[in-house]
Amino acid sequence: MSLHTSKETHRSGIRSMVTRVTRAWRQEILPGRVTIIALVMIVGALIAAVTAQPETLLWRRGIVVGALSLLLALNLLPPLTDTRSRPESLWRVALYLTVASPLYLVAFGMSGGPASSVIVMLLFLLVGQATWALPLAAALIYAVGMMIGVSAIIAFQVNLEAALQVAASLGFGIVFVMMFIQLSQRYEQQTEQAEAQRARAEELLAQLQASHAELRAARERELKMAAIEERVRLARDIHDGLGHYLTILNVQLQAAARLLQRDPQRAAAVIATCREVAQTALEEVRRSVAAMQPSPLDGQSLDAAIEHLINEFRTSTALDIHFEQSGDLPVLPQTLAMTLYRAVQEGLTNARKHSNATRIVVNLTCLPETVHLAIRDNGQPVNGVGQSGGFGLTGLRERIERLGGSLRAGPHPDGGFLLDIVAPADARNEVGYDSGVAGR
Repeated sequence: MSLHTSKETHRSGIRSMVTRVTRAWRQEILPGRVTIIALVMIVGALIAAVTAQPETLLWRRGIVVGALSLLLALNLLPPLTDTRSRPESLWRVALYLTVASPLYLVAFGMSGGPASSVIVMLLFLLVGQATWALPLAAALIYAVGMMIGVSAIIAFQVNLEAALQVAASLGFGIVFVMMFIQLSQRYEQQTEQAEAQRARAEELLAQLQASHAELRAARERELKMAAIEERVRLARDIHDGLGHYLTILNVQLQAAARLLQRDPQRAAAVIATCREVAQTALEEVRRSVAAMQPSPLDGQSLDAAIEHLINEFRTSTALDIHFEQSGDLPVLPQTLAMTLYRAVQEGLTNARKHSNATRIVVNLTCLPETVHLAIRDNGQPVNGVGQSGGFGLTGLRERIERLGGSLRAGPHPDGGFLLDIVAPADARNEVGYDSGVAGR
């Protein structure tokens, strides 16, 4: 894993942790804000109860102060006044409202003067707490019940008309409070959902970056293993191919040295054999080098590669070469396509080197199940070259037969030399050895 990727993963982990801490802090601080508002309102009502009702009897003033003090104490108990909307908090809020509502009604009913105008505002606090914690229907029932209670107290102490006027005024305020609480709650929920989604996205991004780093590391390991395997393959090819021919060459040269004085003719024959072995070793080296070069079929089809090869050959040799294709060329297996390309290369090379040909015809026929390649020149076939073929043709024949096809090479009845290959179009038997160009 690279240093840059590890740093990005570390940053993503830090961002995810900060997001979780921030969300937890918001969840904890929200009830605190509600509690602070409640305490401020209740303390304001206590001050009004003490200072703003001088004409009220002392014992009534004491009941008001006592009720408000108990209400203040209830709001100082977080487990009881936890207003977060969740199932385990409903019974606590219900217990709180069951105790707080009578205290409020007692405080309001016993108050008088300007203090009652301040204490009545605590109704908005209780309705707001109910709206935040309870389902909307339950909060509405609670609000209507408290309105009836306050209106009944005013109707008993003053008259029905005053009770209706106060109920109308309080009704608008309660509707506003409930709507505001609902909107605030929805905004809070959307914010939490957005933060949760962002945290999830950051977590997925961190996982994706980690997976990408692992894939890249695996790819690097795979490339290293492929390079090692390729070096092993080349070493094996050199050992099995070139090493074999060099060993034979060394033995033959030693024999030629011993025969040089006693039997010069046999020594000359051995040296001729050594030349053939050396030529074969040279072709082996050429094939190994060709195997390490990029495939001529990379990025183009077989017919396009053959046309390109023929154009290059025509330019360098001035031979009259024609390429004919019939039938739709299917998508051939890579090994079959490469083998047919090497066959064209082999046929052109042989015609130039051995038959003194002036005209070559390359014909590629594509049938539904087979591919037929014929290369014919108008030169003079070399004596002794026929069905067995030289080193290049032998390698081609082996590869074609492993692919399930057949190869014929020899003089054509009408003159010239013919290289004829028929292979199944769906050949799947992969041939690992990619022979280069060799003469026949």
